[in-house]
Amino acid sequence: MKRIIYSILTIIIFSLSVGESSAQNYYDKSKQDKKYYVALSYGIGSARWFSQFYDAPLYNVDGSILKYGDLKMQASNPLYFYDFSVAAPIGKVRLGAGVRFEKFSMDKLSVISSDSSGKSIPNSYLLFTENFWFNEIYAMLQVPFSFCKDKPYSLEYIMNAGFYGYDGIRHLNFFGDDQIARTYHVSAGFLADYEVIDHIRVFVRPELEYKYFHNNENESPSVIIHNIISYMVSFGIRCDVSKF
Repeated sequence: MKRIIYSILTIIIFSLSVGESSAQNYYDKSKQDKKYYVALSYGIGSARWFSQFYDAPLYNVDGSILKYGDLKMQASNPLYFYDFSVAAPIGKVRLGAGVRFEKFSMDKLSVISSDSSGKSIPNSYLLFTENFWFNEIYAMLQVPFSFCKDKPYSLEYIMNAGFYGYDGIRHLNFFGDDQIARTYHVSAGFLADYEVIDHIRVFVRPELEYKYFHNNENESPSVIIHNIISYMVSFGIRCDVSKF
């Protein structure tokens, strides 16, 4: 999975660099001030899990079964991540691509049951210590706000969408068998930056991200679904490479 992610990212960045050269010629001729950004950032956040296991065992690290059957579980955990992206202007917006490496740390799962009224209530807790990585690849849309034009600061709306892989998981079957699953993610947020040196800006970026996981249908009748909502903020630096 990691090799696939790295290969796709290389292709996207190469395509973007080729497109940037062509676009640069166009904008130079029209004398428009267009920015081509390369960005690197570090972020922290918190994630909430809403998971469902149908006819699927949940294993311990030693291979013993923790729970089996139809389960609904919730969890929360801190996270941190590293992010690298590139973006080029297309009209009044910027399009780009990037890769993100997220480290998750979990300590327990809350098993959910329903009371007589159908309301979900915590039933029990399972010790579930895990440290693993999500490796994301994404396409990106940046929409600058016009009131920041020609200012040393800017504010932008940013949205990402893409796919992810994972590695380092120790509990068997938490993400199903080792087959290609459905793994999607989308995020949205705002980026505020300030130019500290010519063409180099520091920024802060709060965002909300949603991840979806569904194991491969070949594993039927076992079904494993994860819905993960993350609240994150990142701090970084980006450079307008068109000025160099």
